[in-house]
Amino acid sequence: MRLKILGTEATLATSAGSASNFGNAKEVRLFHDAGGNATHLVTITNAAGTTVATFSMAPSDSIVISKEPTQKIFASNDDIRAVAVSYIS
Repeated sequence: MRLKILGTEATLATSAGSASNFGNAKEVRLFHDAGGNATHLVTITNAAGTTVATFSMAPSDSIVISKEPTQKIFASNDDIRAVAVSYIS
């Protein structure tokens, strides 16, 4: 799988009020920078801040998620980094 990086990696916010949609991205790469050894909860909200999905990330995990452009992402800890991406065929 090849990815096109569409922005600058940033630390995920730790609250719904500060969550980002990463420039209305449809795919976002997340990386758990294992500053600690804890698993952290990642939350996806709609534009109004209502939770639509959650999942856990273990230390050193990396994942690409698909979301609606207006959905926002935040995490329970600032060890999670994120950047908007798209797939290249």
